[in-house]
Amino acid sequence: MKKRGTQETSGSFYQDVYSVSMDDLVDIWIESFHPFGTVLVLFDVGNYFELLKDCGILCSKMNAYENKILTVSLAGVDEALGVMDKVKNAGISPIMYLYDNSKKILDNIEP
Repeated sequence: MKKRGTQETSGSFYQDVYSVSMDDLVDIWIESFHPFGTVLVLFDVGNYFELLKDCGILCSKMNAYENKILTVSLAGVDEALGVMDKVKNAGISPIMYLYDNSKKILDNIEP
């Protein structure tokens, strides 16, 4: 029988290895820091920063570090849907999730 690969010789094995999805991380963040109210989550905001400002989403570049995720607290679902429409009509397409009372109720990801 032929062995595949090479045998680990350093003696360092890491057995507690887990995979965590970005969706799970966002869900936990919203549950922890925004348990009540309406929150719009936008991904890759650094790529759309100036256009998002034109849509009424005001955030300093310092707060949009690493181009990743921005959370925006809004007065309600209707207002959040309006902001999502503004972003879409501006011709940009960041991934957006809409949460209400810690539950994801909508995203703009096509099936």
